[in-house]
Amino acid sequence: MADKWVLITGGSRGIGQALVTELLSHWNVVFTGRNTEGISNALASFKNTHSDTWVKGYQCDGKDEKQVKALTQSLLETFGEPAAIIHNAGITRDALHIHQDAEVWRDVMDNNIISIINWNRELLPSMLMARNGSIVLMSSVTGLKGNIGQTAYAASKSAMIGLTRSLAHEIGRFGLRVNCVAPGLIDSDMTNAMPEAKLKAMCKNIPLRRLGQPQEVAKTVKFLIGEDSQYLTGQTIVLDGGLTA
Repeated sequence: MADKWVLITGGSRGIGQALVTELLSHWNVVFTGRNTEGISNALASFKNTHSDTWVKGYQCDGKDEKQVKALTQSLLETFGEPAAIIHNAGITRDALHIHQDAEVWRDVMDNNIISIINWNRELLPSMLMARNGSIVLMSSVTGLKGNIGQTAYAASKSAMIGLTRSLAHEIGRFGLRVNCVAPGLIDSDMTNAMPEAKLKAMCKNIPLRRLGQPQEVAKTVKFLIGEDSQYLTGQTIVLDGGLTA
């Protein structure tokens, strides 16, 4: 599938960077990031990863309609429609609910939900015409089980699950599939910054007694956009080591 390309939002670090690395084995990849330095560092890490695919990174704020429109028009003119869109970019803005105001909620929803709408609005028409493709939304177990200090974040991640189910009904007849991944505790900068004792206590609540790895999330997404999941749509795959079992 080296002639096809996929879009990964928020692909310059963490799970996003793992997604780029994993998907480059089969697809050309376009990813976005928030700043040029992070994008440059990520591109350097991907250099010479695969000889038969390419990767390109762009600075783009997904909640900015004008930025999304300008970038997507250029991508469509140059490369045609994408084979897949992976909506990975997002923010948390954690705080107790009584300390969150409407501005915080708007920021979370704009980054986590409105950005998805902006990308889909520009890219979906071409995918519908091609009658092929896949969309993956990166939700979270927080959208399923809740977490103290994450009411806004949880609401946005729950919204992704509802969006996935309804959009799957809307575009399934065109041959397009929509699915969701809900990762649990994943090894990341955030977990690495936690006190060791707290991290160990959290892992004890996970049946598999360990954190998930970014590569494990990336492999799940690879399955969802690949040939082996052609009859799978409207679903949320929970990847949490049994945390929500």
